[in-house]
Amino acid sequence: MVASEKCTVADVAAMDNHAELIGGNLVIQDMTSPQHSMVVVEIASAFREYIKNHGGDCKVMSDTAALCCHELAEDCSNNYFLPDVMVVCDASKIDDEGVHTAPKFVAEVTSKATRKNDYGDKLYIYQKIGVDEYLVVDLQANRIIRYLKENDYMPEIMADPAKIEVKGYDGLTLDLSEFIS
Repeated sequence: MVASEKCTVADVAAMDNHAELIGGNLVIQDMTSPQHSMVVVEIASAFREYIKNHGGDCKVMSDTAALCCHELAEDCSNNYFLPDVMVVCDASKIDDEGVHTAPKFVAEVTSKATRKNDYGDKLYIYQKIGVDEYLVVDLQANRIIRYLKENDYMPEIMADPAKIEVKGYDGLTLDLSEFIS
């Protein structure tokens, strides 16, 4: 199967590749840069530490856990994502197939190949399924954009990447100043 072919969620879920289904189109991800990987680890680690220290029961997952968007909204049937970081607070909706509920938080770290999807189709789908907070860490434009459900997903350009206060997690600050200046 090639990246331009139409396929089903079942086809993508059965693949060994790091692949997503966006609008019915197969998207096979290229290898990520070391900087991309470090940003993902930084965000996931900050959440894991915060949740552990605050006795939370939410689960933090990174880019190998599937988000079954096709199950979460009627017009999302051809979408199956592997978010860079997601925080899921209903453990009963997580199984070996993936996550079957809207995450509370999602972060996507852009690459040249995925940037358009992160700002376009993924933003639209994350809105449709009800993600509370969506963060786009744009390594190419050297900026961070936040979209909040409570603000109708209006884009908020983060002026100081060293002090990103995560909504819904009182006191959790992401420091990405090493990667975004």
